Amino acid sequence: MTTPRRLVIQDARPGAFHLISRCVRRAFLCGDAAEHRRAWLEQGIKSQVQAFAIDVLTFAVMSNHLHIVVKTDPHRTQGWTGREVAERWGLLFPKIDADTGAAGPWATADIDRCVGNTAWIETRRARLASVSWFMRLLKQRIARRANAEDKVTGHFWEGRFHSVALLDDAAVVSCMAYVDLNPIRAAIATTPETSDYTGIQRRIEARQEHRKAQAVLAQAPQQVDLLVAETARRRADQGPEHGLWIAPCLKATAGQLDVDAYLELVDQTGRLLRGDKRGHIPAHLAPILERLHIDVATWLDVMRSRGRFLGSAVGAVIHLVSEATRRGLKWITDTTGIHRDRRQRATPATA
Repeated sequence: MTTPRRLVIQDARPGAFHLISRCVRRAFLCGDAAEHRRAWLEQGIKSQVQAFAIDVLTFAVMSNHLHIVVKTDPHRTQGWTGREVAERWGLLFPKIDADTGAAGPWATADIDRCVGNTAWIETRRARLASVSWFMRLLKQRIARRANAEDKVTGHFWEGRFHSVALLDDAAVVSCMAYVDLNPIRAAIATTPETSDYTGIQRRIEARQEHRKAQAVLAQAPQQVDLLVAETARRRADQGPEHGLWIAPCLKATAGQLDVDAYLELVDQTGRLLRGDKRGHIPAHLAPILERLHIDVATWLDVMRSRGRFLGSAVGAVIHLVSEATRRGLKWITDTTGIHRDRRQRATPATA
């Protein structure tokens, strides 16, 4: 039985979630001749992150479906002034010039008028923390734009979207890697850096820019132009994920993995997926998984399999019991088996 979304996601509670949405009839409406729509989706996610109190941890835009891993922070909106709420809403709904069709910022008078309407501000404050509103706006705009391009009407997306609660750090890291490896698992890319329209590709690009800056600084001073050296020094000081619009690795993984450790984990896992062999996680990476209480033996099986991060929640037994109690259920099944405690028996929560 499908779990109502109001039980999985409560806008007033912080949480991490895997969001999945498919094109109608699973048609390749973002592939082949419509490949450019994948860029539309990435740009849409990026622009909405600037307004919402929602962090995108990673994403993968495929030819017929979309994955986004997010963390919500509803408490953040409570620190926003009424003016900030109005300005953020204006980013989502810019004023359109009637003559040129160009989008622009709201006039100060329009913002002042909204700030004076307390009910309007509080309604928008709640919406800016809502996953449902985030997905609603993203999907509506892509659907309308694609239908206009194809000169058709009707549904572009299959239903609303599926949401999976990620109940602990192990679930978040595992789901991020699972989403980032989607193009490799689907055999449309061979490496993370060639996995177009994914969070992992954006992290790698930022990391490469940082390494280029470090390489410039490593050269003898007399071999480097002063302006180039100063630019490189600033970029090196900014860190390996500067300029990213998705959440930095340390924030995304609650301090468990920095960007180098995460990129190596995904890269090594991707190599094993491509190798068409069962293989094993390299010895120096196993402690990363063990620290997160991830079952190393099942890691590759989960990363290879499709549809494992579905259901309604992923987490250790103790967290599944707690989540079941919150939802008023007897038990929640985790389809991944990624946690080390997956074989332990626990008393189901009582309704």
